[in-house]
Amino acid sequence: MARPKGPAPDTRKRILAAACDEFGTHGFAATTVDRIARRARVNKAMIYYHFSNKRALYTCILVDVFAPITNRVRDAMKEDAHPARKLDRIIETLVRSIDESSYFLPMFLREIADGGAHLGPEELGLIAGIFAAVRGVICEGAESKVFRPVHPALAHFTIIAPLIMFRAAAPVRARIKAMSHVDIPEADSETLVRHLQMVAARMLAPPMSRADSTRSNVKSKRSTTEN
Repeated sequence: MARPKGPAPDTRKRILAAACDEFGTHGFAATTVDRIARRARVNKAMIYYHFSNKRALYTCILVDVFAPITNRVRDAMKEDAHPARKLDRIIETLVRSIDESSYFLPMFLREIADGGAHLGPEELGLIAGIFAAVRGVICEGAESKVFRPVHPALAHFTIIAPLIMFRAAAPVRARIKAMSHVDIPEADSETLVRHLQMVAARMLAPPMSRADSTRSNVKSKRSTTEN
């Protein structure tokens, strides 16, 4: 007797891709298993074969989206380097990881809008891991007096928020350009990395001592006089 056929090898992959599109577009509450099944071209029973319920499917996606970014940030922290170098690496890792992920922004922004209502302990832990890495290097730099002491959460969002909002606002910029012909320039990953690194360096630059400030003022006055 012939053995019954199991699911096609790519079925789970198709379900995850379809679910990412649906959850990213409509959010958790408005997305139904029926819609995911239609997009993935499978029946609902096949979805329940792979995932116990809609929440389990959503959790799997969130972990798949957040875990690689958190792990790459943690790897960047392992480098035995000057705190400024570590922070530069973390910023580069965040920009490139988010730019390489098709689903991070829509999923993350949906959860922000919903107050994180559908984030479980594992997903919250992954997001917290990114903050912990940034806070760790900022505190390390402050303790060694190479960084100015700052509020770690505000510093974190000063770095993260421009990245997320700039990328998320791309469709709005495109509409502005089409309707008003005002071109708001795009920025590739390399440009965004350099800009955020510059912002972080200026934000965290230690205050000059009185002697350094005096020397800087004297130098500035000399330059003005000579010109």
